[in-house]
Amino acid sequence: MNETVDKDAWLWIRDVMRSWLEDPGVEEHQGLNMSALSMDQAYIVGVTDRDVGVYAVSDDCFRCPFELQKNLSPETEGWWVVNTAKRSTWRVYSDATENYTSARNTSGLLCQLRPNLGEFGVYTLNTTGEGCTIRTTREPVDIYMPLLLLLGVLLAAWVLYGMMRLIMSRVRRSAKLRYGDKELAIQQRLRALDTFRGIAIVFMIFVNDGAGGYWWLEHATWNGLAAGDLVFPAFLWIMGVCIPLSVKSAFAKGVPRWKIVFHIVRRSVMMFLLGISLNTIYGSNMLVELRIFGVLQRLAVAYLVSAGFYALTAPKYYTPPRGACGQALKDVLSCAWCWVLAGVLIAVHSAITLIIHDPDCPAGYLGPGGKHDEWVAPECSGGAAGYIDRLLLGDSHLYQHSDARNVYGGPVTDPEGLLGCLTSAVQALLGVQAGATVLLQRSHKARVSRWLAWALVFALAGALLAGFSREHGVVPINKNLWSMSFVLVTSAVSLAILSICYTFTDAWRLWGGGPFRAPGLNAIALYIGHSICAHLFPFHWKVPLMRTHAIRLIEAVWGTALWVIIAHIMAKKKVFITL
Repeated sequence: MNETVDKDAWLWIRDVMRSWLEDPGVEEHQGLNMSALSMDQAYIVGVTDRDVGVYAVSDDCFRCPFELQKNLSPETEGWWVVNTAKRSTWRVYSDATENYTSARNTSGLLCQLRPNLGEFGVYTLNTTGEGCTIRTTREPVDIYMPLLLLLGVLLAAWVLYGMMRLIMSRVRRSAKLRYGDKELAIQQRLRALDTFRGIAIVFMIFVNDGAGGYWWLEHATWNGLAAGDLVFPAFLWIMGVCIPLSVKSAFAKGVPRWKIVFHIVRRSVMMFLLGISLNTIYGSNMLVELRIFGVLQRLAVAYLVSAGFYALTAPKYYTPPRGACGQALKDVLSCAWCWVLAGVLIAVHSAITLIIHDPDCPAGYLGPGGKHDEWVAPECSGGAAGYIDRLLLGDSHLYQHSDARNVYGGPVTDPEGLLGCLTSAVQALLGVQAGATVLLQRSHKARVSRWLAWALVFALAGALLAGFSREHGVVPINKNLWSMSFVLVTSAVSLAILSICYTFTDAWRLWGGGPFRAPGLNAIALYIGHSICAHLFPFHWKVPLMRTHAIRLIEAVWGTALWVIIAHIMAKKKVFITL
């Protein structure tokens, strides 16, 4: 009896461990080859007593028509593979002659389902008799356990490291910078800025390495906001934060204004050209197909506009107005011309978006084209932004593999195109305002309270523009178009994160930035390095079956950890690379 109990317990533990590691446990189940499934896939077996067609539409495809998945008949048992990453709505029709059918079509509709499916599961769809049912015949694996295990390991390592530092009595004074005299000589810099930048670059590398295949850690297909969408705007924003600090430092050293502007222009040109070069790692190096814009190019344009304008308009010696109101708003008033420029850029962006359009497309269209809204504007992907890019740059010079195109179809759109440069510059200018707060508000409380107040204002404004929804607002949150709601919401998140970092690293001095500060000191080097080494061992590797979140998560963490280690080695050797 005890042996039976022990055996059952062992089998249960084995099954749980297999589920944690996303192992289906069997090679075959009821004649289905389980090893043929890829990540986020499951089998559906159809049982019916009549000829029917199973249609589906993913939640990722807003207002798209239902697409035929499988024709079923009573003579043969049909099966097919479905994607389980995002939920879908299914419909079963008795009349299934078309590949697509409208959501408004109820002729021959037998039932509608919203199944909750999991990776490597096996499910039976039964359409016999009245209605439809779906039954689990083999339980799916737990795709989130590898992520929880990773977080547990990182937490344990962090606690152990802290205990070792405490036991060895080697806690350094927080005011002392960690990497030697050269870093001290650079400037009296806020560690929160380097920590924030380090968090952004580490997460960017992790996302670019696949983020373990978890869709919500990557990018939203069109409207909406995923975790990976926060990284790029964070870089834009923190770049803006540093502009007043660097310009003031240059003024203090007696550098003429024209030299500051020249340096800004030179840096922007270098960044833009470097971005074009990096584009050829993933894309074509044929001149007729060379992608012109990209991440560094967008940063370059935003930096040129925001830093150049600030350098031209900022007074060398700012005297705040007298009075309580003037003192309270001195950081805002010091950026008055930047706010004017931001307003002009927003107005121009809005006018272009609403007025300019393809002659065959509706004015003000903000959708992805293709199947969106049941082909209401199939050739109008990206609205004015997409039209301008295709008109001025040409299809062959745009990004060819966007998620939106894969899901919706339609023409190519570049997520880092021309029109979005305007709102990207606005985001950098919002960062300039946060940097001015550092310059003119000397107390920790004043800085953090203002940042959090701005965060609340931006978050509410962005949410109002988006209508507190993903799809139904006046200006939906959209990274591909770099919409103003996207700018405001992501700037609010950046302000909140900077406030937290600043509180712990500079105000309370409880944290030195941990593993993130060194990557923040060499962010541009890490970005270029991880781009160049995108397919090189040991940064990346593959095994025969890269079909689980667990193995892809290990690979992504491995590559990210290597770059963190490299950043710490560079900082230890006092190597700091800037453009």
